[in-house]
Amino acid sequence: MMQKNRDGALELSIGTIVVIVIGMSMLVLGLVLVRTIFKGSTESVDVLNEGVLNEITTLFDDTQGNILIKLGSTNTARVKPGTESFKIAVGAQHPGGEQITRDTLNYGIELSQEGGDNCIKVLGQRKTEDLFRTPLNTKTNEFGKVQGSTAGALIEISVPEGTAVCTQKVNVDLYADGAATSNDGDFFILEIVKKGIF
Repeated sequence: MMQKNRDGALELSIGTIVVIVIGMSMLVLGLVLVRTIFKGSTESVDVLNEGVLNEITTLFDDTQGNILIKLGSTNTARVKPGTESFKIAVGAQHPGGEQITRDTLNYGIELSQEGGDNCIKVLGQRKTEDLFRTPLNTKTNEFGKVQGSTAGALIEISVPEGTAVCTQKVNVDLYADGAATSNDGDFFILEIVKKGIF
């Protein structure tokens, strides 16, 4: 009789182990699937940014300015903390409509001091500047794509994990033919939002 109970206990233990192993395998496969999906979506965003960069220079027929940033009706880029690389497409055209080279047009990025709860006040000047991989406070940033009289660039932003929620207006100015003053300008709003589950 004692032998029978031991066999039953052993069968129960093996069944439990098999269920645990299958459960862990499913969990690992699920995590790999989620990671693959998110990695693919990040690569899709990079492809999308390149597509936006290619298309944004064709919009100058419909606009009056020489520099263009398209981020919807509010011109706002919403970025979650932990985002390694977020890119904003900027398009420009020569004010005179002339053919250009990489040296003909440059752009500069500058943080605006406007706003009561802007990132400069929440994070401090240095930490806010560190969010930008594209150099700030210079007039010599080159456009990466040049075609005819139009050019395009990607402004790269990196928001580390744990960055506080804040909003920052960012001015983008166009400099043509080595001019010391801006030929035209536009802006976008960088909004750092709360990090959710996804």
